[in-house]
Amino acid sequence: MANNDPKVRAATLAALLSNFIFGLSFMASRIALEHTTSAMMLTLRFGSSVLIMLVLAVLGITKLNLKGKPLHRLLLLGLFHPVIYFIGETNGIKYTNSSFAGIMISLIPVATALFSGVFLHEKMSKKAYAWIFCSVAGVIVISLSQAGGGAVHPVGILYLCLAIFAGAMFYVFSRSISGVFTPFERTFISMLMGFIFYASVGLVQEGSGFVQVFTEAATDRYVLLPVLFLSVISSVIAFMLQNYSVTHLDAAKVTVFSNMVPIVSLLAGVLLLGEPFSAVYLIGIALILVGVYKANTVK
Repeated sequence: MANNDPKVRAATLAALLSNFIFGLSFMASRIALEHTTSAMMLTLRFGSSVLIMLVLAVLGITKLNLKGKPLHRLLLLGLFHPVIYFIGETNGIKYTNSSFAGIMISLIPVATALFSGVFLHEKMSKKAYAWIFCSVAGVIVISLSQAGGGAVHPVGILYLCLAIFAGAMFYVFSRSISGVFTPFERTFISMLMGFIFYASVGLVQEGSGFVQVFTEAATDRYVLLPVLFLSVISSVIAFMLQNYSVTHLDAAKVTVFSNMVPIVSLLAGVLLLGEPFSAVYLIGIALILVGVYKANTVK
């Protein structure tokens, strides 16, 4: 499609907006995690998302029609993200440190570009690849400037590689099934699988105390309000925007927008939480913005 195609413009805006929302989600998650466990927060997040989407479908506001469709392909999408991806990212950060993990996760657009060429036969120019790496370099600059302590264990690197693989395959697979399943259907299954997985993790962790811990989290405003943002805005709306964007744009071009997440997360922390700001961040931000723009405009 040409860049002046209305669907391409809408998809580009959807990719930009979804990653802006994802950037804000880090702050919301950080607040909720001060008052409950990650498994409980994610159970509430994905469970609320499923309920909201079911209500939308029942009211006829949107359609959810999976009859006669190859559900195994949709289940595989949900397995890549959020299940495998979050396992890799969470444990990767645990066994390394946040700055190293940020650098590793920024390689998802590169992996997506490679995988989309192999599995989807989507070809990009050398200039586009160069601008993707420019954007990745910006993330690396920001991550290094935030470098903290903590050893980098080999098992952590393996987990982060798993996250990179799962994240890239999510984009590639979502693109490959976009002609069969709507963005709403793809998002619904991802949310449902996320809820089932993290509710199971919570049950294992809390045992007989699961209901009590779940109830305490669901009635704590410092958990509930961030979770409402995460479920309604960051999960339902942002994931639908993301799945829409990958329907009309090459998978590699969609993922390069993900490098804007650390910019939004960084600025939200500085402006809303009073976190420190370094002049070095400006270099990283500039590299990311230029890389994202050029990767989506060069021929």
